[in-house]
Amino acid sequence: MALWTDIIDPADLTGYARASLADYEASRGTLARWLPNREVADIAVEFMTGQTGLVDVAAFRAYDAEIEIGKGPSRQKIQIELPALGQNVPVSEYNQLRARGGSPSDEAILATIQKTTDVVVRAVADAIERMRGVVLLTGKATLAGFMDDDFGRAAGHTVTAGASWATASTDALGHLTTWFDTYVAANGEEPGAILASTRIVRLMGALTQFGTQLGNGASRPATADDVRATVAAAGLPPIYTYDRRVSIAGSATRVVADDKLMLLPAPVETDDWMGTELGATFWGRTLTSTEADWGIEDVEQPGLVAGVYRGDKPPMIAEVLSDAIALPVLANADLSFVADVIP
Repeated sequence: MALWTDIIDPADLTGYARASLADYEASRGTLARWLPNREVADIAVEFMTGQTGLVDVAAFRAYDAEIEIGKGPSRQKIQIELPALGQNVPVSEYNQLRARGGSPSDEAILATIQKTTDVVVRAVADAIERMRGVVLLTGKATLAGFMDDDFGRAAGHTVTAGASWATASTDALGHLTTWFDTYVAANGEEPGAILASTRIVRLMGALTQFGTQLGNGASRPATADDVRATVAAAGLPPIYTYDRRVSIAGSATRVVADDKLMLLPAPVETDDWMGTELGATFWGRTLTSTEADWGIEDVEQPGLVAGVYRGDKPPMIAEVLSDAIALPVLANADLSFVADVIP
């Protein structure tokens, strides 16, 4: 098959694909709010990791005495190779003919190509989102047979609640406060978000400590807004609900299990990788993006790309493909904390 540019060239289709990716992530909700996107012109990344955001205090000195030489926070340089991924979806001879219909223009086939591009883009987006979930839940980037990179999260940042939050008498606020204090002790800063499933928020509303006492002596379960208000009143960070699912072998699968709760830094914009020390989702430069026939400018090469190929002999099947090199990583793994609240 040869690159097919009669309808749209790869540079323009790549622009469409990246816009499609951004729209899809915005509509579905994404963990890129905590591991924001960063593009790099390479297939490997180097970053500095450390266990604390604190810097030793400056020493007082007498006038005319030399200023003491300080030490920065403990940091370690890490290098990780980024894995490749993508998807290829055919546009059959039949679908090409039906798309054209009786129209002599190429607008209909362009629309078909763009719809197929949406499919291959979403396949990549969901794969990366699932990996963001793996990284945040386990503190590792794991791909069976490919990689098993451990970002070094402290063992005490993966816990199980002493009592299930499905039990009405459980002191969930006490659990959250204890975990909050553990997070602060390790990092020298407070978490900025509680990430939880809708199921967990509903279970919290059913707990006795969140219930609202009525005038007749009875009580009613707390609403989601009541839960958020009570948590905020306890000096804890805001709750963000997250329930995204992806398809794995045809089965809808949660990115984050609905019995897991996380403490994380405050969310940032998905492309504001400087806004958090937790980590980032690195998008590297693919070989396809550097091909002269693809016509993608150097500065635009890192990131997801898309193109169309087509056979030059009957049945002239076309193929729309997405290509990417990407991986979410934790630069400071202890800025994440995971709790199983329904053991």
